[in-house]
Amino acid sequence: MAEMHATPSSAAQSFSHFLSWWQQQLKECVPLGLRNKLAQARRPAMWSPADDRVWSAAEGLTQSNPFLNSALAQRGGAAALVIGESNGFRRELEMPLAVQDRLQQVLGYELDRLTPLRPSELYYDFRVRQRNLSAGTCTVELAAAPRMRVDPMLEEAKRRNINVTRMLLAPSDVDTPLDLLKTAQASADESNKSRGWITPALIGLCAALAIMLVALPLWQMRQHILALQPIEAAAKTDAQIASVVQQQLEKQIGEYNLPLARKHGAPLMMQLLDDLSKRLPDDTWAQSVEIRSVPNQKGKEVVLQGETGSGGKILQIVQESPLIKDPAFKATMTRVAPNAERFHIAGEIVVAELPKVLLLSEATAVITVPVSPTAPAGAPATAKSPAVVPAPVTTAAPTASTTPSAAPGTTPADAARKSAAQPTTSTAAPVAPPGAPTSEKRP
Repeated sequence: MAEMHATPSSAAQSFSHFLSWWQQQLKECVPLGLRNKLAQARRPAMWSPADDRVWSAAEGLTQSNPFLNSALAQRGGAAALVIGESNGFRRELEMPLAVQDRLQQVLGYELDRLTPLRPSELYYDFRVRQRNLSAGTCTVELAAAPRMRVDPMLEEAKRRNINVTRMLLAPSDVDTPLDLLKTAQASADESNKSRGWITPALIGLCAALAIMLVALPLWQMRQHILALQPIEAAAKTDAQIASVVQQQLEKQIGEYNLPLARKHGAPLMMQLLDDLSKRLPDDTWAQSVEIRSVPNQKGKEVVLQGETGSGGKILQIVQESPLIKDPAFKATMTRVAPNAERFHIAGEIVVAELPKVLLLSEATAVITVPVSPTAPAGAPATAKSPAVVPAPVTTAAPTASTTPSAAPGTTPADAARKSAAQPTTSTAAPVAPPGAPTSEKRP
């Protein structure tokens, strides 16, 4: 199993070595002058705070200018920072060729032994200068600078609005892959990667909290609705029962008020005939009395036809009746005899004032049934009798009419003892039903 894991790693290492060798061979095929021109074209602008010099982009290493007279000092921009050989150090190391792919990790462990500083206190980078395949070794160039010397330069570059894209130990390192910021940026990237789970975790936590803030009130509302459903069902049942009872009450009230409306909506025929018979004179007689409905109206009218001996007063007599409103002649009076004239009068019947109509709030009087208290068990049964409110008992004082007269030969004392021995009787006045007219005793 170990051989199976080692085989792919060795194959990848061999392929990497082959690519490096192939790239180096291709570079050597390019003429030296052309290689220098290509390298010079790729050079960035460089700034050395120690020498206060600036190298413009794509220029030679000997063409430097004072920093204060350069465009970089006026406008700022991107540049490579040259810290100088005096602020760092170089060293060549012989390393096994097998660790070539893990040089950064190996050098991170070896810096404590090679330098008096720890890797976290250094800006460093390396490059492989030579490989000895026969010996299985490679020559590694290590360049490093203490952070305590380089950090002030970086702060100065930030203050001058210069974006440091690369850090070199000397200007000649611009054509090499050395970059002292590379390792620091790689460490920062690894640190960010190691802490990269924090941002997604916080995002997930915020999303979970947002979902909880939305879902929790909905769930509480659902529980509240579920708790209210039995109450709603009971209230709905009670409302249906109340609706049925109300309909029954309205029906009973309508049935109760209908006879009253029919009875008092118009005067009875007997009342009308009685009133007319009392008002009409003796020389007047009615041939026909007709009560009929008026077209397109709610009321009724009475039509009188007959003969009278006092034709000028008959209309006035009918107008005085409180049961007939606005009587008038339907036709002109015609004389049928020397002392008799035929009349034809019609008038609207006066609608009587209706009694108080029973309201729904008073419907308890329709459905309320008095319930007598139940007799206790074992009590003797008594005949039911209508309830009578007892009047206050009054004892009549003995008067001359009620006291028995003394017999001849008896003394007043004997008469008094005789009356005291007789039982006292009391009378209860009958109680009139509610609404009956009361009668007053007159002397």
